[in-house]
Amino acid sequence: MVIGAFINISALAQWLCEEEKNVVILCSGWKNKFCLEDTLFAGALSSRLLDSGKFTTNCDSAHASIDLWNVAKDDILQYIKKAAHSHRLKKLGLDDVIPYSFTTDQTKVVPVFDGKVIKKN
Repeated sequence: MVIGAFINISALAQWLCEEEKNVVILCSGWKNKFCLEDTLFAGALSSRLLDSGKFTTNCDSAHASIDLWNVAKDDILQYIKKAAHSHRLKKLGLDDVIPYSFTTDQTKVVPVFDGKVIKKN
């Protein structure tokens, strides 16, 4: 199991392409509910993987996440303002983290969870 976010999306996509294994993208959500921010990441990653030519999908959730990503990607910070999590962060005075949350490629590290510990790949 690997851990991904916008800050390592290119490294993660490259790593997954090199592994040549099936991929399941699991969004963490919030209190067992759907989250826009997680789905946007899933769409961005799915899009990169499909564009690589090494992956295909017939999964409705993958297509839906890509569609959502395509709607939001040109102004993701404006789009994400409607997300419940954005409202939670704003109430707490923590919404200044949102731009960083959508910043891409700040690290090339792909954390790998081996069932016991998280390690750098």
